[in-house]
Amino acid sequence: MPDLTCSANTLRFADLPTRVSAAAAAGFTGLGLRVSDYLGAELPDEAIRDLLDRHGMRVLELEHTWDWTVEDPAEQAMFRFADRIGVRQLNVPMFSEHPLEDLVRPFGELCDRAAGHGLLVGFEFLPYSHVRTLGEAWQVVSAADRPNAGVIVDLWHWFRSGAQVADLAEVSAITSVQLCDVLPEPGPDLADEARHRRQLPGQGAGDTAAALAALREVARPLPMSVEVFSDDLDARPAEEAARLAFAAAEETLRRTGSTAAAWKTNLEESR
Repeated sequence: MPDLTCSANTLRFADLPTRVSAAAAAGFTGLGLRVSDYLGAELPDEAIRDLLDRHGMRVLELEHTWDWTVEDPAEQAMFRFADRIGVRQLNVPMFSEHPLEDLVRPFGELCDRAAGHGLLVGFEFLPYSHVRTLGEAWQVVSAADRPNAGVIVDLWHWFRSGAQVADLAEVSAITSVQLCDVLPEPGPDLADEARHRRQLPGQGAGDTAAALAALREVARPLPMSVEVFSDDLDARPAEEAARLAFAAAEETLRRTGSTAAAWKTNLEESR
């Protein structure tokens, strides 16, 4: 059984106890959370740790879409979570408009603060954000030159941004891969499509086999999460949605000969 994480957004409307139990029952070994999930659970940290331990779950990724070029009080919540409960990496996009060169210093500073809590920082490109391509994300990460930094490869963003295998040639640090798929044709609003109509891994029109083969060429097996924003999944009970997501990812990895890695504690081990 692969070592897979259930992304924060695959069971995005389930409360935390339901999400943990449904993901574990489906076969997931890890969980992704948003900072709002942690704060909104209104559970003591000890209770969250006990909940995760009871189901044999760990937290791979913590997501927050704040503008990390400016101070944000929620950052301390992320670090508190890392210190008290444990998490491998922060997933950060950039939705505020800044020139790429102006992101390098604050991204490096974020990585430095995260390193003090044992965290990796994965920069995620999204074709409807202000860092739209793998190349743009890598430009910031490589210029910041921090040992705990890398890029996240989300297959929906890979397909919709028009990424090519050749784009990976210069990329030497990838923190994780997010599995999902796309409809045959892009919708008129990519952000809306990304948040409501993603397809289960291997069940859409994307060339998942080629993307995963390319990633195998440039990196050791990487931690993988299943991130399927889907109104269809949202309408199903959490237990059913988790089973469908895990089964699709497991079949995709089996069919493509890919392997989801056991989590590493630092980026150098993941390369």
